[in-house]
Amino acid sequence: MAQVSVTVHERPYQVMCEDGQEEHVKRLAAYIDQRVREIAGKSGVPGPAGQVTESRLLIMAALMVADELGEAYDDLEEMRRAPPRTVPDPATVKAAEEARSAASAARAQLAEAEAALRTANLRQAEAEAARNASDADAERDRAALAATEQRAAAAEQRAAAGEEGARAAEARAREAGDAARNAHAAATQAEAALQAAARRIAESELLLQEAERERAATRATLASLSAQSASARNADDVLASGLEALAQQIDEMATRVERGAARQ
Repeated sequence: MAQVSVTVHERPYQVMCEDGQEEHVKRLAAYIDQRVREIAGKSGVPGPAGQVTESRLLIMAALMVADELGEAYDDLEEMRRAPPRTVPDPATVKAAEEARSAASAARAQLAEAEAALRTANLRQAEAEAARNASDADAERDRAALAATEQRAAAAEQRAAAGEEGARAAEARAREAGDAARNAHAAATQAEAALQAAARRIAESELLLQEAERERAATRATLASLSAQSASARNADDVLASGLEALAQQIDEMATRVERGAARQ
């Protein structure tokens, strides 16, 4: 068996034939190609079409060739039934043989076209199933994406709320720091005021002690003066000087007391 490569409607096909019949098969294929082109020209399909369209073209061409072959068979049958008046024309016999060969090739092309059509339908069904599965996957992906976007939005809101809380806490911390610094400054001032008051109290105590000593000295002076006055009533000068000294001591003591009161 030989294998011949033929072209129908710009598509190559591998056809098996008997040895020596290669050219004959090519002529038949050219005839079928011509019929297919005629049908394609009428249907508006100028070049190679999809699998289903190509198969339909081949089926229509095969039907046309089969119709022509049927008419040729009918003519031959009428010729057989009619009494032989003349010798058969060799050209007619050759045409009938070519028609039979064309019919065989057409039947083979029709079988191939039907097989191709079944394959195309199967592939179309598979493609439809794959597309449905892809649509379902896409729908799941869209749902997952929407859920992810919602979670991201919620996370952004929580982050914004956390940042706002952090800013508020930072502001409260600054306010607490300012209050602590103010309290420390007030405590420092209070401590300084306490120390100053303690110093003034100590100075007042010293003044009081000095005043007590001066008061004791004054009492002693008065006692001495009283003794001197009793023993020497007539000593006016001594008494006058003693009284003057006593008045001076009293004035000094009053001055110190006023200074201590002013410091307090």
